[in-house]
Amino acid sequence: MPDKPEKEELDRLLLVLRTVIRLVGLSLGEIGRRLDMAPPHLSRLFRGSIELKVEHVLAISRALGLSPAEFFELAYPRRPDPPSESSKAIHKLLRNMLPIEREGWPSAAIAEEALQGKIQESVRRALQDLIGGR
Repeated sequence: MPDKPEKEELDRLLLVLRTVIRLVGLSLGEIGRRLDMAPPHLSRLFRGSIELKVEHVLAISRALGLSPAEFFELAYPRRPDPPSESSKAIHKLLRNMLPIEREGWPSAAIAEEALQGKIQESVRRALQDLIGGR
């Protein structure tokens, strides 16, 4: 069983999913059909009888016509103030390592290419230091 903070977050995600389902006018039966999932299974998921997993959240949000980013933006519309120390450190590392796009995060392709370049550059420097140090 999840601890209290995790349970609160799971409840929040389920509430957002239920709300969006109502807002778009779909039934659990229709969502189940789109997911090829039996309505009773989906109902148990929403009641909390079945553990909600990230795969469920992603699949249900896509069945609602939302991208994962759009769903999580609905679930978490504003950032907590102030940002955590971990968040600050990650953003600082990313700013120093990656070209950032307009929305504040690199696309997956840009991020992978930039990280590969940084890794290659680091390995090249390490090898030069090793060879130069002989």
